[in-house]
Amino acid sequence: MEYTRRAVKDLKSFAADHQKKIIQETIKLGSNPLPLKKKVKRIHGIRFPCYRLRMDIGDDSLKVFYGIKNELVFILRIISKKDADQVLKRIKDSKVPPEIKN
Repeated sequence: MEYTRRAVKDLKSFAADHQKKIIQETIKLGSNPLPLKKKVKRIHGIRFPCYRLRMDIGDDSLKVFYGIKNELVFILRIISKKDADQVLKRIKDSKVPPEIKN
């Protein structure tokens, strides 16, 4: 599993205790990227397999956008729910995240 540079920047914007919970959840995606939970949703209209994980941390609702390429799970963004629509539009316009291109 890999984090894009933008996802690392997103992660650093959260408090340390939230960072720990986010990391714990995203590590689980590395071994099981498609858990059978209602918290994961496939994002349609994107040129690569992309998903959204919903996380509730304290009073915050977060969205973790991640993709899968050649069995590699890569975390694209970690954002608050209120910013999700705007970020999703940008993700839909990308072919593959620049940090992941071969």
